[in-house]
Amino acid sequence: MDTIPEHFKIKLDPLPNPSAVVQTGQARFTVLTPRLVRMEWSPVGAFEDRASQAFWFRAQPAPKFSVKPQQSGLVIETEFLRLFYQPAESFSAENLRVELKEMDATWYYGDPDPGNLFGTARTVDGVDGATPLSMGLISRTGWSVVDDSASLVFNEIGWLEPRSAPAGQLDLYFLGYGHDYLGCLRDFNLLSGAVPMIPRFILGNWWSRYWEYSEGELKKLMNDFQSREVPLSVCIIDMDWHITQTGNTSTGWTGYTWNRELFPDPDGMLRFLHEKGLKAALNLHPAEGVHPHEEMHAEMRAAVGGERAESEPVEFDITNPRFVDAYFRIL
Repeated sequence: MDTIPEHFKIKLDPLPNPSAVVQTGQARFTVLTPRLVRMEWSPVGAFEDRASQAFWFRAQPAPKFSVKPQQSGLVIETEFLRLFYQPAESFSAENLRVELKEMDATWYYGDPDPGNLFGTARTVDGVDGATPLSMGLISRTGWSVVDDSASLVFNEIGWLEPRSAPAGQLDLYFLGYGHDYLGCLRDFNLLSGAVPMIPRFILGNWWSRYWEYSEGELKKLMNDFQSREVPLSVCIIDMDWHITQTGNTSTGWTGYTWNRELFPDPDGMLRFLHEKGLKAALNLHPAEGVHPHEEMHAEMRAAVGGERAESEPVEFDITNPRFVDAYFRIL
């Protein structure tokens, strides 16, 4: 596929203001805000200008800053930061540091961050007690570093792909905000894009239960809630809305075909919920792909292409633009 549908394309503006860029030898620094500096090092002196998974909008107004030579290196100074760099083979604690002027504190490349308040866990499946978290943006030390070196980048058709950077290439973002934690989040959002407001209904009461409801049982339950004046905003129909006894290698955990024994009138069921003023959603576990028992298997097989027998599933591959297009268009 040489392109992707327009509705999948993301608005990106990754090229920074040229006046914000300082390059010296194999290092490049981009002053994105008075508190946020991108720091790159390349063994071949070639740098990445495409948007990455996290940083979409580097085209920010260039902040006021100065660049001064110091011995064989340079000093970049903003209202809040003072960055020192001595050209060398890659970054190190000996050749790269940033002073936080408000805190009288200094970060050296590679410093641990004992004050970090951490970020998120990918999943809580199987967790019983404490679980490791990734490093976050907010730290009591007054700074944080985002290592973007290994993230994917958007290619010319708007799809994510691995970088073609040589070994040893570094792409870091230094945020030096002191105790202005909201300022840290504001700066990050400038580059990553604003987080949209959630719809109001999401804050209401949801009904979701892993249970093999029939259409009649679920309608009665919603009527019972209404008669007892229990306000609901959302009704989730759990996975038994689809066929679970498949007769093939599928476990039945994934499914896209309505179970007509339980839900003989799917459109009517959804219409009933909407007429109640409820938002409706179907629980879905997509990992097993589209197996031959699914009503859409033949169409998906033709749309995705490849060498695949009629008895084989269409694998779930969210990294394949052709599959993603077919997934949302057909399923």
